[in-house]
Amino acid sequence: MIAPGPLANTRAPRPARRDPASTQPPGHASGHIRALALTRAGPSAPAALAGTGTARRALAVASLGAASLIAGPAAAADYPSRPIRFVIPFAAAGVSDIVARTLGARLQDSLGQPVIYDNRGGAGGTIGTDLVARASPDGHTLGIGNLSTHTIAPSVYRKLPYDPLRDFAPLSLVATAPNVMAVSAALPAKTLKDVIALSRTRSLSFASSGTGTVFHLAGEMVNVSAGISLVHVPYKGVAAAYPEVIAGSVPLIFDSLISATGHIRAGRIRPIAQTGARRSPVLPDVPTMAEAGLPGVVLDFWLGFFAPAGTPAPVVGRLNGDILKALAIPEVRQQLAAQGADVVGSSPEALREQIRTGIPRMAALVKAARIDPE
Repeated sequence: MIAPGPLANTRAPRPARRDPASTQPPGHASGHIRALALTRAGPSAPAALAGTGTARRALAVASLGAASLIAGPAAAADYPSRPIRFVIPFAAAGVSDIVARTLGARLQDSLGQPVIYDNRGGAGGTIGTDLVARASPDGHTLGIGNLSTHTIAPSVYRKLPYDPLRDFAPLSLVATAPNVMAVSAALPAKTLKDVIALSRTRSLSFASSGTGTVFHLAGEMVNVSAGISLVHVPYKGVAAAYPEVIAGSVPLIFDSLISATGHIRAGRIRPIAQTGARRSPVLPDVPTMAEAGLPGVVLDFWLGFFAPAGTPAPVVGRLNGDILKALAIPEVRQQLAAQGADVVGSSPEALREQIRTGIPRMAALVKAARIDPE
């Protein structure tokens, strides 16, 4: 992790606060959003506070947008003029980290500037995502977002510190992948029916990369669909979860196939079922949840690249083009496909639409899964 420096310029005044990322202990992350929410007014704050946070940001973004229409061509001609800071809102070795670094290496070549990775995990990815929202909109701070940070979080956190649509300039979708439910090799369960039966005789817990993530939601969807009570244990990224899952102290995990594949191939965990609508070619013998007996559990995972709102349109266009070129490189496609990802390039507008339509769909799933907002 790099220390914030010249690359961490803020885009608009915000209420002063302690940086939550600097004080979080490793491991469980379920309570971190509370500290974040208490120190900064969010979208649901009282109207009396709106001018100190949300409204001020909206005004700043509008001003920057107008400025970008004037300065856009010049900004694009000079872009990039320094290293690119790439914020990854989860810990190293997770799905977002793998995809960001795979494509970041290619963007470094096309942009002609070093890419500096900044892992800012915690609070289900919302801390790092907010860092991108607050950055200077000049294209020198980018971030990777996903289903969790941009479509599930609004329904899980009462005071989300950013607006998933207003506070970002979408760049491109980059990949989709099924999630997978897996168990410790030591757990005497080889099928979903085995897990369900075992959970009715003893308490079983499942790990995820944090409260409010797609993996947390997947686990709760299994609970509701199967009528069981798997206990959620959130971590600050899946890398922190795997040692305990492999050891068997937390015997189940929900993860993206992209970051779980290595552990599956090494025999450290056993895949039970996939949450996609169809089986992945990477795990052709592992059934979908529907095939295993839970037709209501269908939840794929997507990832996209973002810049802060107000980034000049020519810079957004340049980045979109470079991302699409990187995704077209055969070695990149093969590398991601080998880990279970489906490569998906898109226009910025398509990514924005993915978020716009996804927020109400995820809200319905969160409600059905009985996840209480924090």
